[in-house]
Amino acid sequence: MTPQLKIRDLELVVALHEEGTFTQAAKRVGITEPAFSKRLKLVEREVKETLFDRNYDGVTTTDSGRSFVAHILESINSYYRAVHEAHEAKHGQRHKLRIGVSAYLPANLIELLQSIELTLYKDLVIEIFTGLSSDLLVDLQQRRIQMALVISPTERSALTMQCISIDTFRIVVRQSHPLATRKSVMLADIAEYPWVFFKRSVHAHLHDLILRRMEEERLQPQIVHQLTHVDQVSALLTNDKIIAWLNPAGTEHVTNRGLVHIPLIDDRIRIETHLATLIKNETPLISEFVRKFVTRHKSLKPAEQLTLPIV
Repeated sequence: MTPQLKIRDLELVVALHEEGTFTQAAKRVGITEPAFSKRLKLVEREVKETLFDRNYDGVTTTDSGRSFVAHILESINSYYRAVHEAHEAKHGQRHKLRIGVSAYLPANLIELLQSIELTLYKDLVIEIFTGLSSDLLVDLQQRRIQMALVISPTERSALTMQCISIDTFRIVVRQSHPLATRKSVMLADIAEYPWVFFKRSVHAHLHDLILRRMEEERLQPQIVHQLTHVDQVSALLTNDKIIAWLNPAGTEHVTNRGLVHIPLIDDRIRIETHLATLIKNETPLISEFVRKFVTRHKSLKPAEQLTLPIV
């Protein structure tokens, strides 16, 4: 690393490489787009290479940029590992796991995390942190947490993602709705009805995927309400035409309110729960915990997925 560059500068290069746009990358690292662009120009000037090709849709990482990212990930990970271990050494806490979980995951998954016991780590302490999936992945990369359970994440070059469960969305309607007696529905079936849909800030990837699938099927969504939490659903289903998007566990909050839920069948719209860890994971504790968690999870009945918001 040159004297002029900081870890923060390296992180913004990785963010732009993974996000593909200045807007999303700047949001991820928490600075304005002009400030982001200024720091990126400094990085490219210091390394004397063009790391990204700019275009109208965003940016494309150059060959030099991809090589640069591959090497700086090691520096970033080493830095945060050093900070983390120094902190633990100071407080005498060598057997602690900080685990991030997407908000509103099913309770049995969190209970399973807390029930794991490791023979070699009798004094293991588990701390649970909840948040948006995208924020948790950043926390993981910066070693503020050591693993995360996240929902339908986008790929990150520094992380490994292991899918542990897959489920479908549910379409929720009043009992007198024309679709109420259906065993399942497809996108074409719900296109003619007004939607109660989740806001993009809840989960951008799933939000955009659904709207993209509608466009591919040449269907037009009729979004009349956008919500952030399942408790708002029953109040918004005010007539026999409106439908709402929910996930399986979210339907538990509405089934006793005169509402029914129907599985949405689409081969690309899926709710996936992933266990995320750093690729450069050299800690036996983390490896052993992940192995035991995955083994225990497989032995149990597949858990239903999260409640809105899908974060």
